[in-house]
Parts: sequence; C-alpha cells; structure tokens
Amino acid sequence: MDLEAIEAFSDFNRLSTINEWRACMKERVLHLGFSRFLFCLRSSVKADSRGALVIGDFPAAWNEAYDRAGYAKIDPVELHCMHSVLPVIWTDRLYTSSNQRVLREEAGSHGLINGVTLALHGPQGQFGTFGLSVDGVDEHAAKVVIQANWLELSWLKDVALQSALKFLCAPKAANGVRLTRREKEVLQWSAIGKTSWEISNICNCSEANVDFHFKNIRRKFGVTSRNAAVVQALSMQIIQV
Repeated sequence: MDLEAIEAFSDFNRLSTINEWRACMKERVLHLGFSRFLFCLRSSVKADSRGALVIGDFPAAWNEAYDRAGYAKIDPVELHCMHSVLPVIWTDRLYTSSNQRVLREEAGSHGLINGVTLALHGPQGQFGTFGLSVDGVDEHAAKVVIQANWLELSWLKDVALQSALKFLCAPKAANGVRLTRREKEVLQWSAIGKTSWEISNICNCSEANVDFHFKNIRRKFGVTSRNAAVVQALSMQIIQV
C-alpha cells in the first residue's frame, strides 16, 4: 500500500462525528469497488446486540428484518466472526440449515448476495463485524474484487475499528439530536415492543406514516435500524421506558 493510501485511511482518526465517519467510509468502500457496507460493533461478544454501534448503508428494511427475526443467533457469518479473525466470503455453502437458507434468501431479496465480512476484535474485548457487498455481479466477479483488494481491506478493517471505538465508548449527548413530538411518540412505543401496525393504531395514523417517521429518526441518529435508534434515544434520555 502506498503512502497516499495510508494517509487517506488515517483521515478516519480525525473525524469527530458518526456522519463524517460514514461519509468517509462510503468513499473508501466505493473506491475499492464495493457497493455497500455495514459496520457493527459492541462492547463484547456477550453484549446485547441492541446496544451495538451500527453504521452503514445496507437496506434499512433488511436491517429491521434481521433484528426482528433474531438472525444474529443463526447467521453463519456472525458465528464465524465470533471465533475467528479471518474474513469470510459470502457463499451459498455457508448456509447449511433450513433457517440459514431462509436468511440467505431474504438477504438476497434485498440485494445482499455477494460480498465479504471482516471480523472485528478490539483491544478491550470489543466484538463486531464489517460487511461489504458487491452488487450486480456473480460470485466469481465478486471474489475477483475481494481478492484484488485483500491488503487494503485488512488495513481498512483495523483503521475502521480503531477510529470507531470513540463512538462506542463516548458518552452520548442529546443536544445534537432534535426529534419532533410525533417522532418521540412513535419511538417510545417502539421501545416497548410495538410494531409499526400497532403504533399506527395507537397514534391514529397510517402505517406508512409511522415508517416515514422512523426513516427520519434513523437519519437523525445516524443509524440503520429502529433498534439502534431506540438504544441511542434511551441512552440520551430522550425517551424512557
């Protein structure tokens, strides 16, 4: 890797907000030939995934479906990363059980078919995954992209992990997030387990309207799932349960 590339990666250490970090990462991901990324990090392997730091641009509908179905418990990619520091390329042969094949098919329906996931293991036992997808190509072409960037991916993983630790550990402050009264209301109901359909009945509005509010909420918090927004809102004491 040349000096210019190393300097580009070191930019992450100078970023102070999650939104800046996301934008910088997206630029690097596209430069390497990937389409989307999802960076997930929590304080330990045993820590509740609902409190994870989640940054990226995998389809929001897929992130919600993944959380709702509890796929992390059976995902062979997640299980691999828990016990290995080596990357894992997404292939059909990873998904051996019927539930895993359902997971694979549902991910594919959201365009997440080919890609690679890098295991994240932090200096104080933090654990996470860093997934990158290659859209619009077959498995062979995706492997060509991955193998061509193997060295950069390894370096990017380490820099991403080190630079994101401050977002996982930093105390949360609410002064940077402004939610409307209705956004707080739907988030509050979500925090106690209500679905979009149930919230729409409670708030006397359409389910599409509820989903619209959650889209804005995710954007304001800079997260990719409803659960992550709830966790941040609770930690910031914007809502209470």
